[in-house]
Amino acid sequence: MIKALFSSLPLWVCVFWFSTLFLNHKSNTLHKNYLILFFFIAIINYFTHFLYFNNQYYIYCFAESIWIFTSLSLFPFYYYYIRLLTKDSKIELSWLWLFIPAFILSLFSFILYFLMDDSEKNIFIYKILYHNYIDDNYSLILKLQLLKLSIFRIIFITQVLVFIIVGIKHISLYNKSIKEFYSETRNKEFRSIKYLLIVFIFASIVSSLSAIVGKSFFINNQALISIPSLVHSVFLYGVGFIGYKQYFSIIDFKNDILNADRKNDIKEFTQKNINNDNLKEQLILLLEEKEIFKNPDLRISDVSTFLNTNRTYISNLVNEEFNQSFADFINNYRIKYAKNILQDKKQINISISEIGYMSGFLSESSFYRVFKDKVGVSPGHYRKKFFETTKSINK
Repeated sequence: MIKALFSSLPLWVCVFWFSTLFLNHKSNTLHKNYLILFFFIAIINYFTHFLYFNNQYYIYCFAESIWIFTSLSLFPFYYYYIRLLTKDSKIELSWLWLFIPAFILSLFSFILYFLMDDSEKNIFIYKILYHNYIDDNYSLILKLQLLKLSIFRIIFITQVLVFIIVGIKHISLYNKSIKEFYSETRNKEFRSIKYLLIVFIFASIVSSLSAIVGKSFFINNQALISIPSLVHSVFLYGVGFIGYKQYFSIIDFKNDILNADRKNDIKEFTQKNINNDNLKEQLILLLEEKEIFKNPDLRISDVSTFLNTNRTYISNLVNEEFNQSFADFINNYRIKYAKNILQDKKQINISISEIGYMSGFLSESSFYRVFKDKVGVSPGHYRKKFFETTKSINK
């Protein structure tokens, strides 16, 4: 009973999110519809897992080739999902090349399956698949089956390493671009997906170890089935939950940039025509006297419009002169403004959330997150600590 529960848990997580996303497919964005395909492949993969761990010997012997294809396809599928969020605006047919190893190895596996006679199938099932037993006297077909499993492990581990590294790189570059354009990055910056990649790394390590030792190790140690089952279930649930909640993507970002450039159809300046010192003074004037940071939806294109220049110059100015991203630069002014209110006895009755809105934050949660990130404590704790310190000094 316990074995059946744990061996089917990742499968039911995939079924849940596939159904949830599919029922909303008409209102889904491109990356959400792509996620439906990811979970469909995952359902097939974890169903073959279920067959294996519940001793459906002869069915799994045939389905093993399907398991190979889906196992080697899941990581490319998830990688392309990250690309649709951070880099690509459409699905490219050229992506198919990454599925070539999965296709070739699964085809090779099917050929070996149909070449085996009944006695070889029995040896393959009971000795190789379920007990990881190696014998030098195996037939050529069975030796090729062992070779196939070794190749699978090498490809799988290579995929894990490559896709984690490249996936993190895409997310980091995207987040950097977001922080250079928006002052409010909430629901745009992929913090949650970056956290999910930590789980993804852990799940990958477990998968890699499973690939190295073989699934037969878990068959012979049934209590250990719960470890990969729970890790994969948590990862898959996280993929579904974050994917379901995620609406903003690179498509929206590109549209915002395009619309901003259309609005700011101004004269192109050359670097020679730009006085950086003067531009810096004007920028500080806008923030300290005009207090444009109070606009919660402030974008770098808005600042470039105020200063009659283009956003590239503003971005370079903020990066080089202040050594910050645009979002951090604006948020520092917001935090400074908020701290002044928090330290003012006359404004002690103003709520924390209202102070956040007054300072230019779009939401209370954004205010708390940024304040704690930059000051080290929550706004409420900062206010309390400030007045306690002031009170003790006055004594």
